[in-house]
Amino acid sequence: MNIIIEIVCKGERMKDKKIKKRIDKNEKNSSKKKLIIIVSSILLFIIISIIGVALFINIHGLKSKLSIKLIGKDNIKIEVGSDYKDKGSTAKYDKNDLSKKIKVKGKVNNKKLGEYELVYNIKYKKLSKQVKRKVKVVDTKAPDINLTGEAISIIVGNDYKEPGFSAEDNYDGNITDKVKVENNIDKNKIGKYEVTYTVKDSSNNEKKVTREVSVIAKPVNSKGQGVAVLNYHFFYDKSIGQSCGDSICEEISQFKSHLNYLKQNGYKTLTMKEFRDWMYGYTEIPEKSVLITVDDGAAGTGKHNGNLLIPALEEYQAHATLFLITGWWDISNYTGSKYLEVHSHTNDMHVEGLCTGVSRGAQMLCKARESEQSVLDDLQKSIDITKSKTAFCFPFYAYDATTIKLVKQAGFELAFIGGSRKARRSDDKWHIPRYPIVQSHTLQDFINMVS
Repeated sequence: MNIIIEIVCKGERMKDKKIKKRIDKNEKNSSKKKLIIIVSSILLFIIISIIGVALFINIHGLKSKLSIKLIGKDNIKIEVGSDYKDKGSTAKYDKNDLSKKIKVKGKVNNKKLGEYELVYNIKYKKLSKQVKRKVKVVDTKAPDINLTGEAISIIVGNDYKEPGFSAEDNYDGNITDKVKVENNIDKNKIGKYEVTYTVKDSSNNEKKVTREVSVIAKPVNSKGQGVAVLNYHFFYDKSIGQSCGDSICEEISQFKSHLNYLKQNGYKTLTMKEFRDWMYGYTEIPEKSVLITVDDGAAGTGKHNGNLLIPALEEYQAHATLFLITGWWDISNYTGSKYLEVHSHTNDMHVEGLCTGVSRGAQMLCKARESEQSVLDDLQKSIDITKSKTAFCFPFYAYDATTIKLVKQAGFELAFIGGSRKARRSDDKWHIPRYPIVQSHTLQDFINMVS
């Protein structure tokens, strides 16, 4: 029995050894397979990585050959209303110029404030690149404030009445309702004061202007005083060979003899403001006062056409007013001297014989019949140039009820004609008489006018 058991146990031990041996062999084979798989995976990863790097290097190399570049800055500011001219961009692939293939998206509206983006795209060989530019439309220009009338005088005790104003902005348009008006006027105290007008546009640009207001004493009775308003036109100098066949030409030495007489005999040559204030009863002037006016702006009156007038005025320290046809000659030819001021003789309505049925066929009268607005537009152009509404002169001394109405409507405080007599306060302020000076007048004739 024991022998049998021992044989069985021995068999079992033999069997266990074989099983164990088989298991060890299987485990060994499994480890080899795992190692092979791991090594294969690593090799595959390395191969894929190498391929990926190669592809990246290749693609990057291709892309690096494609380039696009802006011409000019990538951030630009332009003033609203100004033209925007895009400088564009350039593109290359290797050495090939592809600039013509660039496509631009976006648009700049130069009439509207804001920031705009322009995108420049280039596509080539399935590659693409882009650059961007930002354009900002801004408003940095301050509005304009236009005052009706200029410096003003009021008699002590009287209320200040605002003559009027307007404000215009290059972007917002009419902003008169946004103007703030401040003044420090004490109507009961004689002195000089200021009225300040301030306005801001939607971009916060500010404009400020002031008007001088004088509170003056009550005027005394002028006892019927008259002022000779002298009217010259053209000047020439015969000493340097100049001549003029027109009756309204004045030889410069003769003009100087007039100025010399005024100076030697104590006459005051008035500024236009002094004359205006006297006409309106704001102030008194010396009994010996004259107002010198010159019409048109032609021969000898400006720096560009002889320059005889200004040197003569400065030599005798005499004040004068030039009524300039502003559309015909540049006002800068007549500025720079404190003795000559410039006022309106229309902008471009100084033509006679243009129509029938009106005085001398004067263009201003003709135009008023066709379109009153066209006359107002012309007057406003001259006002914009002279910066003054104090005085106006009718071309050819020709006027009628309509043109007087339009001159008043434009805001002028005085208007001059002919008449060959002295001006008085009782005269209508929009057809003030003057003495036309002609070549045939002698010095004695001149003396008779001013005396």
